[in-house]
Amino acid sequence: MSRNIWLAALVAAMFAAPLPVLAQEELRVVEPFQLQRLDTQTGGFQLRANGVTETLVQTNPEAAILPALAEHWESSADGLKWTFYLRPNVKFHDGTVVTPEAVAASFKALLPTGNLIKNAKIKDVTAGDRTVTFTLEQPFAPFLAYLLDPAVPVLAPSSFGAGGELKAIVSTGPYRIESAELPQGLNLVRHEAYWGEVAKIERVRVDGVPNPETRVNIALAGEGDLVLEIPTTAVSRVDRSGEAHIVRAPVPRVVMMLVNVKKPQFADVEIRRALSLAVNREAIARTIMGNAELAANQYFPPAMKGWHFADFKPQTFNIAEANRILDGLGWTRGASGIREKDGIKFAGLIRTFPQRAYLPVIAEALQAQLKEIGFDLTIQVGESSLIPEAQNNGTLELGLGIRTMIYQVPDPVARLTSDFATDSPSTDATGATGWKSEAMRAAVAAYNLTSDPEARLPLQRKMAEILQDELPVIPITFTDEKYGISERLEGFVADPVMQTRPLNHLSFKE
Repeated sequence: MSRNIWLAALVAAMFAAPLPVLAQEELRVVEPFQLQRLDTQTGGFQLRANGVTETLVQTNPEAAILPALAEHWESSADGLKWTFYLRPNVKFHDGTVVTPEAVAASFKALLPTGNLIKNAKIKDVTAGDRTVTFTLEQPFAPFLAYLLDPAVPVLAPSSFGAGGELKAIVSTGPYRIESAELPQGLNLVRHEAYWGEVAKIERVRVDGVPNPETRVNIALAGEGDLVLEIPTTAVSRVDRSGEAHIVRAPVPRVVMMLVNVKKPQFADVEIRRALSLAVNREAIARTIMGNAELAANQYFPPAMKGWHFADFKPQTFNIAEANRILDGLGWTRGASGIREKDGIKFAGLIRTFPQRAYLPVIAEALQAQLKEIGFDLTIQVGESSLIPEAQNNGTLELGLGIRTMIYQVPDPVARLTSDFATDSPSTDATGATGWKSEAMRAAVAAYNLTSDPEARLPLQRKMAEILQDELPVIPITFTDEKYGISERLEGFVADPVMQTRPLNHLSFKE
């Protein structure tokens, strides 16, 4: 049996339902998260990333806002009205024309389910002559970025039922949905009347494959053209396979330890500082992430200009200083070496999840490192949804998760708002657990009223400084994205701000 046939058989055996046999001209995308429902609230990012949905604006690799379905826009002097001039002759996937009335109706239907755009406090959306106007309750300077909330794309009237309920995803992107086999995958076909660059490849199959080793085997067998989230441990195997090669790209993402500051063993900021000092970030970044330079000595990575500050006192590795802090706070070691104070054990349960293969391994490294300061760390690996669930019911002690700072909305303040400046429960793992900072909330509020980029800089520094000083989360390492790219594919360029995968730019080699 040839090596490729053997690997293909292994891949099929690891699936509950094997990947379908695909035609040569079909682009095969394999991503780590499955699409549970065909809606925009939970699956909006995947739909946008794979070229199905769009909105009025888009981003470039520097996260600047560019025209998309709107050719240009203007805002009123008081900042309460934003008017967008629609691109002419754009067609939805069902062949109908994109009109101001259709765009306004789509926003009105989807705004109540928006994940982040609700922070813009939109009061009304009205249609005009080739225009759509948003009226806000109060000025909101980053409004353009929030329009990229993937939960609120522009959808055709045929997407909605008689009662306004979402019944289908009919948008304007370079690919339309032909059929869905949830939660495993989507079958997409080229939108021939696309307003931009018409896709070179006619058909796309998108499969959600949570198991990282299964994704590796798919890449090794040549059964995927674009395979996301290849684990560091498999990079050399994929590069040697002859079927695919690895493209590595830095992304604005941090691996962080969430800390419930309402728990007595974490309430004092000096305790959190001691925990941070006990983490050998460079060792974790070098051995687990494959790059020592990914060690996270502050919340934002160096590539995020205006948010990362070289003059900050870094989160460094210093076991002696960590033990000195804990001794001074009265946490004493017992016979087992684990510290206690007032009958409280210096211990905690950390929850994490396996979809990111490096997270359970990092948890094990933290378990060994924190033991050096007398902390007893227990690890629980389960569904990622268990972390926000435990946060919201107050049972979370520690969590190990990731945060992509520029993710659904291409402005870090969107994440900072949802993670550190709101009382509203989140559907995903938030940053703050039992922690509240009026200074952070004031900085976020001021930023949202400030349109001048230069005037925003001291506010950005203030927000980053608060996270550095108070440690509501403890940054561990930054990450890069490792894509497995089929040798038959060309034209792939990673989006550093992770807003989309430009599938319409890809082609197969002659």
